[in-house]
Amino acid sequence: MKGNIWNMLWILLLLSVTYIVMGVTVIIGFIGHFFYWFIFDLCGFGNRQTNRKLHVTTNQKEDEYYALIIGSGFSGLGMAIKLKQLGTDNFIVIERHEHVGGTWYANKYPGCACDVPSNLYSFSFEPNPNWSYFFSRQTEIGDYLEHCTDKYDIRRHIKFHTTVTKLKWIDDKQLWEITIQSSDNQEKQIYAQFIIAGYGPLSNASYPNDIPGIDKFQGQMCHTAEWNKNIDFTNKRVAVIGTGASAIQTIPEVQKAGVTQLLVFQRTAPWIIPRLDRVVTNLEKRIFKRFPIIQKFIRAFIYWVRESAVLSFTYRLPIRHAFQRVVKYDLYRQVKDKELRKKLTPSYDLGCKRVLLSDDWYSSMQQPNVKLITNRIQEIKSNSIVTRDGDEYPVDIIIWSTGFQVQNFSLPVYGINGRSLKEQWSQTFQAYRGVTVPNFPNLFFLLGPNTGLGHNSIIVMIEAQINYIAEALLYVDEKNVRMLDVKQNVHDEYNQKIQSNLKKTVWQSGGCHSWYQDSKGNNTAIWPGFTWTYILFMKYFDPTNYTFQ
Repeated sequence: MKGNIWNMLWILLLLSVTYIVMGVTVIIGFIGHFFYWFIFDLCGFGNRQTNRKLHVTTNQKEDEYYALIIGSGFSGLGMAIKLKQLGTDNFIVIERHEHVGGTWYANKYPGCACDVPSNLYSFSFEPNPNWSYFFSRQTEIGDYLEHCTDKYDIRRHIKFHTTVTKLKWIDDKQLWEITIQSSDNQEKQIYAQFIIAGYGPLSNASYPNDIPGIDKFQGQMCHTAEWNKNIDFTNKRVAVIGTGASAIQTIPEVQKAGVTQLLVFQRTAPWIIPRLDRVVTNLEKRIFKRFPIIQKFIRAFIYWVRESAVLSFTYRLPIRHAFQRVVKYDLYRQVKDKELRKKLTPSYDLGCKRVLLSDDWYSSMQQPNVKLITNRIQEIKSNSIVTRDGDEYPVDIIIWSTGFQVQNFSLPVYGINGRSLKEQWSQTFQAYRGVTVPNFPNLFFLLGPNTGLGHNSIIVMIEAQINYIAEALLYVDEKNVRMLDVKQNVHDEYNQKIQSNLKKTVWQSGGCHSWYQDSKGNNTAIWPGFTWTYILFMKYFDPTNYTFQ
């Protein structure tokens, strides 16, 4: 009894330290936020985009555009809106699906929701006072992006059911030739001065290539990123392979869908923290609508709380031990079975892989029709899964929750003198500031290499990149040049510094191998620091680091 009391007191102390650190971060953050607002927004110092417009004529020739945007998720729509604000209509958005939304249209698995609070997972210039939940569901995020598309008159610029199959830079014309393919497999070439690739890394489903027999399975199969809504789970034996971000949302829903047995195949246990989701009341919605400043304040508060995680993840301050102990206590509190608890306990540091949010993961894993299997899969048979210890599990349905092809670049892109981007990236993915790549002029990436996050809202990074691209376009327009290309030495020095900064972070030294890393162990996904430093970094274009023609 005495031991339990001391343990509770120890946890309370750790919680207190954790909240104090978060509180100090929020206070310092708000002070910085105020000065940023005062200097840049109120006083307008350095606000170079104010009243500046692009001098771009309407389509000079048929099928020739000033800019072409690939994708209509947050990145693509945000860039399209910015081009509108800069005064041009001469752009086209290519979207392979029949709706806008990107990953938030494609992913329709049961329980699909965002793990960033709604008020922070939206454009800063387009707050939504009507979110239904503290953490938005997939359908509501999709509706929000549809709303943005129509409010800013972007829909008429979008070519749906169309895929970009090749990009080729034409040296003598200083234009990109873009090969597009319609849904009926008809190919066509169009042209653009600038390309903005906004399709993001989480767009193509990934299946394991080390499990034989997948093609022999005679039951039903689907990937969480390619959900088959016609599958009937009633009285079926279901296997879910993977326990990442999609799986922890899907599994609780499938468990309640009348399945006879749910087998969860886990390779490594994830760190889980409570999501603490709730319904947003009508009173709150009215307040947000009447007083937008309150919603902005809440957005800023959430932002700075999440920024505090960098102290643990990047700088590896001792506070990380408190964070980890508190999160582990929640596992011990909810899961009483020692054997199951052992299987659910991660073997690496908190944050090394993406930290997952759930209010029902642990309870779902303890249901009588759920079994957690940690032995690696040996092969898939016609109606069963065999693990390496020789056990065979009969299944009717397999759900693959095995992530995306983050480390596979499949789009053929040819730059100066026919240089292949796939070949240039054959060793590792790299870009200057995550946006531009030498030898590929006038090509910008949104959410390119090393601009992903493991702690905060990716919308923050997208908006910073859009601002940087807009500054670049304005500079090219004002200097009356046609082409910009980042210098090779600048690009190389930048990426050496990024990898050096990553070495001591949790993402590289936390004891795991994650999808953030390529086959050589290089971290090509994560930004190694505070997002506010990236925002300041991307506020202005740096022409001295580029060549122009």
